[in-house]
Amino acid sequence: MESYTTDLVVVGAGAAGLLAAAAARRLGDQVIVVEASGRVGGSTTAGDGVAWLPANPIMIKAGGEDSPTEVAEYLTALLGDPAEANAAAQRAAFVKTAPKLARWLASSNVPLQVAKGVSDQHLLLPGAKASGRAIQAGPIDRRLLGETDSALARATGLMRDALSRLPLPRRTATGGESLVAHLLHRAVANGVELWLDTPATALRTEGGRITAVVVDRDGVETEIIASRVLLAAGGFEADAALRDEHLPLPTDSAWTSTAGTNYGDLLTMAEGIGAATTNLADAWWQPVMVTEGKAYPVREAMHYPHSLLVDAAGDRYIDETRPDYDLGSAMYDHSRGVRAVPSYLIVDNRHRQHCQLGPWSPGNTPRRAIEDGEITRANTLNDLAQATGLDRAGLLGTVVRFNNFAAKGTDSDFNRGLLDAAAKSKRKNASLGKIDKPPFWAVKIYPGDAGTKGGLVTDASWRVLRSDATVIEGLYACAGTAASIFAGTSPADGAALGESLVAAFLAATDQRSERRREL
Repeated sequence: MESYTTDLVVVGAGAAGLLAAAAARRLGDQVIVVEASGRVGGSTTAGDGVAWLPANPIMIKAGGEDSPTEVAEYLTALLGDPAEANAAAQRAAFVKTAPKLARWLASSNVPLQVAKGVSDQHLLLPGAKASGRAIQAGPIDRRLLGETDSALARATGLMRDALSRLPLPRRTATGGESLVAHLLHRAVANGVELWLDTPATALRTEGGRITAVVVDRDGVETEIIASRVLLAAGGFEADAALRDEHLPLPTDSAWTSTAGTNYGDLLTMAEGIGAATTNLADAWWQPVMVTEGKAYPVREAMHYPHSLLVDAAGDRYIDETRPDYDLGSAMYDHSRGVRAVPSYLIVDNRHRQHCQLGPWSPGNTPRRAIEDGEITRANTLNDLAQATGLDRAGLLGTVVRFNNFAAKGTDSDFNRGLLDAAAKSKRKNASLGKIDKPPFWAVKIYPGDAGTKGGLVTDASWRVLRSDATVIEGLYACAGTAASIFAGTSPADGAALGESLVAAFLAATDQRSERRREL
C-alpha cells in the first residue's frame, strides 16, 4: 500500500470541498482533495450557484438592510426554537459566519453579486427579506484555470441552455460553474493537491480519532494519513436502495435533479466508525417532471397562470406557488388520504404556448413525449380526465371553481400567488389565469429533490458526533454528507449551498479561534 501524509484530506471536490481546501491552504495547511469522479463541481455546476448568505456585505453595499438579529428572527419564526443546545449552537454559528464567509470570498478575489429575483421563501414571516440575502459569483474566464479547466464539470440541461443565451465570451463560466471555477483556481494556484478519479474506500481511526483515509488511486490502494478529514461528497439521492430504506415511499432515484453521483458511500463509512445520523427521511424536495429518464424542476410552469395541480381525485390540495420544499413534502403528506404521487399539472394551450415546461420550450411538445405518456393532450377536459385516469367529476369541478377564482383575482381556497405578490411588492396577482383554451395538457409531477437533507450529526464546527454526542476527533462533514440545520423546511433558494459553504469554512478553520481571525 502506498502512503502519503498531509494536514487535511477533503473527500469531495464540489464547491464546499474546494472552499474548505482553499481556506485551509490559506492558513498554511497542506491539503489533498480526493474526488471519485473525473470532474470537479458536482451538482453545483449544474445549477445557478446561488448561495443564501444572509446579512452579507454585498447586500449592504448595494443599499439593502439586514442584520444577524433579523436573520435569527426569521429562522426562529420558520424553524421554531432549537430543541437542543447543539442545534442552537449550529444555527447561531451559521448566522454569525455567513457574512464573514462572504467577506472572505471577496478578499479571495471571488467577485460576488446579489442574485437577482431571489427572495426568502416565507416573506410573511418576521425578519424575512425580499432580496439581497442570496449571492452569486461573477463570471470568470476559464482560461485562467490553465490545465485544470479540463477538470471543471460543465453546466447541463436547462442551465446550460440559459447560460448559452448570455452575451458573454465563449470560454466564460457563469452560474454554479463560475463559483466552482473561482474556488478551483484559488485552491490549485495556492498549492492544493487535487486527485481525480480517486474514490475513498475506508476511514481509519485510532484512539477515538480519525487517522487516515484509504483511497483507490489508479487501481492502487493508497493511505492518506492526516490529522483532519472533511467529508464533503453529498448525500445518497442517487442510491435506489438507500432511498427506499430512508425516504418516504414511493421514491425513485430518477426523481433527483442533482448530478446523480451521490450514493451515500461516505455515510456508510462514517457509520462504520461510530458516527451518528439523523433526519434521513428528509430531502431538499422540489416538484419535478420526468422525461427520458431525467428529472426537471417545474417551478416556472407551476407559477405561470392557466395551470393548477391536482391529485388522483382531480382536486387541488395546495397553493401551486408555494416554495419547492413545501410542494414536495405536501405531495407525500396528501398521499396518506388520496393518491398524490404522482400529481398532475393541468394546463391549457395558452400555458403550453408561452411557458417553459421542464426541458420543453414554449410551444414545443415532442411527439415522442406524447406517445410515451410523459404528457397527455386532449381537446376537452373530459377527455383529459379519461386519458389520465383522473376522476372526471372532480377535475371538471376543480377547473370550474379555479376559473371563478381567476376571474376574481383571488384564490379563496389556497391563496395562490400571495407569496409571489409579496415578493413583487404586492403587485397584481399574476399567477392566476383561467384554464379554458384547448387543447388541454396534463403532465405527471413527482416529489423530486435537489439532494437528500439528512446525514451525519455534527456540532457547531461541523465535527462529526457519535450517538452519545461525543466527537470523533478530526472528522468533519458538510455538503449533504452532514445533516442540514434546516430540517423540515427551506428558508430560501440557495440555502443548501449557503449552508454547505459556511459549514466547509468552519470545518476548514476549526481547531483554534485565532486561525479564524487570521482570515
